[in-house]
Amino acid sequence: MQTRRLLRAFVRRMPILGRYEIRSRCSTFDGLKAYQKTQRTRLLDTGGLARIHYACGKHFLPGWLNVDSYRQGNVRGAAFEAIDLVSRHPFADNTFEFGFAEDFLEHLSQVDSMLFLSECQRTLRPGGVLRLAFPGLEGVLRKHYPRTDWETVNIAKEEAYTRYEHLHFYSKEELTLVARHFGFNAVTFHAFGESPNESLRGVDQRAAQSSLNTYAELVK
Repeated sequence: MQTRRLLRAFVRRMPILGRYEIRSRCSTFDGLKAYQKTQRTRLLDTGGLARIHYACGKHFLPGWLNVDSYRQGNVRGAAFEAIDLVSRHPFADNTFEFGFAEDFLEHLSQVDSMLFLSECQRTLRPGGVLRLAFPGLEGVLRKHYPRTDWETVNIAKEEAYTRYEHLHFYSKEELTLVARHFGFNAVTFHAFGESPNESLRGVDQRAAQSSLNTYAELVK
């Protein structure tokens, strides 16, 4: 660290070099290595459950396979597995009839959300449905960006993004584009708690966010 500060001070004193910034080289992601490593992922037994609740946190749905990166509360008899949701999911192709994730998508970078959605699509059965509830870009703009002055956009950055570690808000148009590209045949949008699929009615938990959230169902 001390060496880096001394080097920066030296560069600032050089007329030609002073225009350049010295920063650490970012590490790169080896996609082929990651692919080869996860090809050996051991498949988990779902216990016959055909519904999966992604990023469940402390909220465990009965009759569903609840998954998250680690257990955060008392499962109380519900099925739970700890898995990495932005890596290869340890389930066979065409396993689940329904999937559900609430307030998870916005915590992923765009590239990680594509990893997640691609695995959801792979592990859903043909005709299976993934329901996503998340703060949509439309709602975020209405709530946090009522004006576009410098003060507003800086406060919005803190309140909408950094305070809750949010990284990316999908708009309906963007989500539809990505979902269709990744093999989903239809994308529909609904109100809080409402769904044409009985298994997905009433699964949404955060009613206070209903004016902010987007409720989407992606059909394989």
